[in-house]
Amino acid sequence: MLLLPVSLLAICSCRAPASQQNILWLGTLFQTLGCVSAVVSWQGMRQPLSPAIIVLYVIALSWLLLGTTGTDDPFVHVSQAVLLVVPLGFFGMQCLFDSGAPALRRATVLAQQLGSRKDWPEDLNACRQLPEVKALREALHIDAQAALNLLSNPRPQVRVAALGALEFREDWRKGQPDIVLNVAQRTPEPEIRAAAISALANIDERNMVEALADFLHDASPMVRQAATEALLWDVESRWPWIRNAVRLALGSPHGQNDGPLRQEGVQYPAEAVADLTAWASEKGLLGMRAAQTVAAHLALALTAKQDPALLKEMRRQVADVHVPAILRLELVRLLLHHGAADAPLLKQLIAPSCPAPLRLTAVEALFATEQSGDAIAALHDLGRLPNREIALAVADVVQRLLGQDMGLPRSGPMPAVQTRQAAEVARRVMLWASQSDVPDEEPSHDEPAWRSTAEM
Repeated sequence: MLLLPVSLLAICSCRAPASQQNILWLGTLFQTLGCVSAVVSWQGMRQPLSPAIIVLYVIALSWLLLGTTGTDDPFVHVSQAVLLVVPLGFFGMQCLFDSGAPALRRATVLAQQLGSRKDWPEDLNACRQLPEVKALREALHIDAQAALNLLSNPRPQVRVAALGALEFREDWRKGQPDIVLNVAQRTPEPEIRAAAISALANIDERNMVEALADFLHDASPMVRQAATEALLWDVESRWPWIRNAVRLALGSPHGQNDGPLRQEGVQYPAEAVADLTAWASEKGLLGMRAAQTVAAHLALALTAKQDPALLKEMRRQVADVHVPAILRLELVRLLLHHGAADAPLLKQLIAPSCPAPLRLTAVEALFATEQSGDAIAALHDLGRLPNREIALAVADVVQRLLGQDMGLPRSGPMPAVQTRQAAEVARRVMLWASQSDVPDEEPSHDEPAWRSTAEM
């Protein structure tokens, strides 16, 4: 197509009278240079050649009209017609593609094929990964209506596939996100709710974000995970909108086994960390999960960079009696994981004024660093507490680190608190703690304190 105007100008130059040949040959040379320039600058399929073709044909037509004034050669008139019709055709095709009509038609055809499909995977989530769904996602770059039409299909596989094609969509027309949200709020299938939430993940409207945040305490773990991913990727700007929903989600019984509320690789802003730290002082599931979330945030920060100032602040919080106990426990575990909890801090944590779980963690950490008589004394003190859960934990430490049989299984889970085996273990711990105590005199350096105490 690029060579056609060059060829027509060359032929017309040969057929033209001598008085017109010079200007026509000059036009032929100019067209040749333009053709070469267009080919050299072409970047493949990423850049269409239609604009270059239209420009070259219009220039060739202008040159031919200028150089063949008054001629009666039929070939010249045919060439002029060709040079006029071809760029008009390309211009029409360019307008057609720019209007998006071919893409809309392709999206409609693909949506109809999905709607009539009979063979579907048994797993609903697998329907979102079909090649036809990926093709439909690419065809929906202009308008999502073709996929939205499938949301009224009675088959859940079709609706999941349609929502999969809309996953993390950025461009929506007015009213379209409301259709997807309505599906998420009304459908009983968790796979469809999760797919609808993922489709709306890039929405920036506050009302829509707050509506999505309600799914953070959905009954389905799949839906809760989808809501977490859809909301927390931009938590820095969305936190004021979702903080109340996050608080409800952390305290919801549905999420008691979910652990910290986090998105992989995403850190909470300072405002969110302050809220989570305050919520860690609450009783029950809310306080526990808030503390776990703060610890997960700090773990991510320490993984990215071992900041001495951050470690110093964490040690300060661990030693501060005004910090919630569950948060201090999570922080000391994090410090131990990164090797940043020194012996003086651990000895400070085994004091009777500290909560029992924190003291037990510090005792076990001290055994890993040095066999401390103070740790043994704290372990005896903990063993005398009238709490069966603490007794089981003490029994585990004594059996593993001191080598004394406390009736716990060598492998497998701990016995349940209300079982007869747990009662027997608690009795042995109480007996051990009452019979043994740290001697008044320090043991010799040849015999560690923990060993002499264990043998009594």
